[in-house]
This record gives sequence, C-alpha cells and structure tokens, in this order.
Amino acid sequence: MRRSISLTRSNMYLSQEVPVYVNRISESFHLEQHRHEFIELNYVSEGKGFHYIEGNRIPVVKGDLFFLPVGVSHVFRPTTPTPEEGRLIVYNCLFNETFAMAISRCLDSDHEFNRIVNLQYPDQTWFHIHDLEGGLQQSFNSMFEEFQQRRSNYILLLQVEIIRLLIHMKRIQDNPLGTSYMPKEAFSSIDMIANRIRRQPKEVLTRKQYAVEIGISERHFQRLFKERFSMTFLEFVHKSRIELSCELLRTTTEKISSIAQQSGYKDIKFYNQLFKRLTGLSSHTYRTQTKAST
Repeated sequence: MRRSISLTRSNMYLSQEVPVYVNRISESFHLEQHRHEFIELNYVSEGKGFHYIEGNRIPVVKGDLFFLPVGVSHVFRPTTPTPEEGRLIVYNCLFNETFAMAISRCLDSDHEFNRIVNLQYPDQTWFHIHDLEGGLQQSFNSMFEEFQQRRSNYILLLQVEIIRLLIHMKRIQDNPLGTSYMPKEAFSSIDMIANRIRRQPKEVLTRKQYAVEIGISERHFQRLFKERFSMTFLEFVHKSRIELSCELLRTTTEKISSIAQQSGYKDIKFYNQLFKRLTGLSSHTYRTQTKAST
C-alpha cells in the first residue's frame, strides 16, 4: 500500500512577520515525502544521495540546486542510513506568498520571471540546475548566517539573495549554453541519449524518463535537447526512426509494414504520412528509386 503524502503547512515555519526561513540540515530516512504550502529552494552543500520529487528519483551531489513551487511532493535521502558512511547536507530556503509578491514587485517588468514565483504545481513545474563553479554555496552560507543572527534588515538582505538566485536559475532556463552555472556534463548526457536513440530508435523512453536519468526536469531536458539539435525531442525520434526505415528499405526486401514496425510504428497509415513528409517520397517510391540507382 502506498503511503499518503502529508502536507506541511506554511505556519509551521513562516509568519507575517517572518515570511522567509532558512535552515541547514543533515538529511536522514526519518522524514517522509511531503508537499508544502510555500515555495522552496534546496541546495546540496555536502555529500551525495537522492532527491525524490513527485515520481522521480534524482541522484544529487554537492552543488545541485532545486526550485520547488507550491504543492510539489519531495524528500531527500542520503546514500546510506549510517551518517558515518556518508552525509547529505542540504540548505533549505522557504518563503511564502507574501514574500513572493514582494519579489515580484521588484521585477514587475519581467512577466516570465513572475510566473516562476507565483504559480502553483502543476502549472509551474519544479526545476534543477547544478552550481558547477560553487558560486552559489556562498549565497546560501550568507543567507543561513543572516537568518540565524537576525540582525537589522535581515529580511531585506535575504530577499536580495533570493532574487539573485532566481535570476541565475531563469538565465539557465532561457539560455543553457550561455551560463557558467550550467554543468558541462549536461550536453554530453544529451549526446549520450541521442546516440542511444540513433542506435535503437524503436526502443525510445519518454522525455520524462530520460530527464530523470540525467537528473533534470522534463522541461529543462526539452530545452537542452532543442538547443543541442535545433529540433524537439519528438522530431529527433521521428527523424531517427525514418533514417532506420530508409536503411532497411535500401538493404532488405522485407515488407514495408514490417519495416514500419521495426522502426517503431504500429500505425502504417501514420508511418506512410510521416515518411513522405520527412523524405518527400512514399516509402515504396523511395525503395524503387534507391534500388534502381545501385
């Protein structure tokens, strides 16, 4: 039986006077997966483990940063229940709707940015970046220190740091190639997946499954894929499958219906329409012309 997912109320940590909360904890196996009524930023400060978000299991290491809108269920887990064998230290920054609205007013000229802080899940999805150079570690260190000491105007300073973090995250969403915070390994992971699709275009996973495999959100995966190949993930899959079809049409005498199935298409009508759209020829004409030219 699946366990129910609890709801963490905003008033457990936040109030009208203190609309933001920052802590630094060593993750364990005691906390259950939960949803919350506030926006949350998570930054992995030390160690490695896993972040369970909705139905996804994402490996995490130092430098991983997550944005979780209202309503997302999640929990962190270290790699082992024994702290001596491996700790997972995570900064958590929580803020409520009042604080999010204050941020929005500071950036009211950027409509897309305001969508990040104002919408609830599933209208606004979670996303994940990696702090390759370690520059965001200091931001979370400073936020944690400010929150612990609570000196004059500490809420304002926390607001400034959170705006800075969100701007970096949005820059990565807008232009993954143009930021030093995008891990260089990301495109090698995309290339690896593309090569797998080319080798076995019939055995393709979903975008969500590939995204989980390399530790990013589905939306971010789609953005990276299009940036890399100048086409969507689905367009790339269809292109790879039709390329396989062309090879089979040239090198075998199998029936076209059989080739369609080997290429990943059960619907022969859809296959014929797609083949002609991508090659300019029907599959039968393509086979006839290529055979005649050899």
